[in-house]
Amino acid sequence: MLYLFTWNNRYLLTEEIQKWKHAFGDKYGVENVTHIPSLEGINPNFVSESLLSRSLFSEKRLVIIEGFPYSWEKAFSWASEIEKTILASLEDIPEETLVVFASLSPDKRKVWYKTLSKLAEVKEFSTQGEDQVIQILQNKYSETIDHNALRQLVFYKWWDLQKSISEIEKLQVTPHSILSWEERWNSKISKEDIETHIIPEFEESIFVFIDTLLTKNSKKIFSEFENLLNFSNFYAVYQSIIANLRVFLYIEHLKSQEKSPYEIGDMLKLWNRQFLIQKNHRSSSQDISKLYIDLLNFDKNMKLGKLLSSDEKDLQKEIEGVFLKFLNT
Repeated sequence: MLYLFTWNNRYLLTEEIQKWKHAFGDKYGVENVTHIPSLEGINPNFVSESLLSRSLFSEKRLVIIEGFPYSWEKAFSWASEIEKTILASLEDIPEETLVVFASLSPDKRKVWYKTLSKLAEVKEFSTQGEDQVIQILQNKYSETIDHNALRQLVFYKWWDLQKSISEIEKLQVTPHSILSWEERWNSKISKEDIETHIIPEFEESIFVFIDTLLTKNSKKIFSEFENLLNFSNFYAVYQSIIANLRVFLYIEHLKSQEKSPYEIGDMLKLWNRQFLIQKNHRSSSQDISKLYIDLLNFDKNMKLGKLLSSDEKDLQKEIEGVFLKFLNT
């Protein structure tokens, strides 16, 4: 039996792999489990033997191969050979062998994905919207972190499940308040702890700013924009704003064509940003379109030297004028 574990959530996919691995090992013995966590550096003959060999002492075998179908353009020289080996072996795998292929965000356009997905039972692992991310973390860390703190953390990490887990694990072993060690172990991580110890990375800061912008939060837009400029140069910041705003523009356009969330996520390759499709904000599609055009006009005028000054402080004022116009729409 063939299984394909795929889509865009590494945490859920990894959890399922470990669940299958341990359950199968407990029932049939760990010696009947072959786990190949990466194909890079693996001899094609070993892959073939793993798929085609039979067990002498057990009625079942489990083979787990991670990283196939490929989610990248062939990154190592013998990738093509391994691909041919796997595809040539699929029809001859013994009935008593269960094979799990696990691939994060595979390239669905390629032959290896299309071939395998027709033969295998496909199980997709993704988070659909912010509420599901919160629920997964709440189930895992209900005794560790306060609910409001969890929401703040996930917002800082822009609903990235794996990054949120990483931050919670760090805070668990770091003094997260002024309490004594004994008191700390019996307390939950608070919203204040998150605001004190967690600083959004640049990418997440851009996402946070876009959210503030589209919700038209006039109290925070300019301070957050200033904060972005403190951690990166002006050109990187405004190009990131344009790029991320473009995603929302495409989402709204595809929604107007009545595309499903699945279709939108697949067409835009949103992967772990699938939740953006369901994101609520106060800006209409027309508002976003006008803002995007104004930013492009700013970009064009800057490159053509049509602005009064090329000094970064003056450019900052120009783009803040674009934001002010947007707030008044």
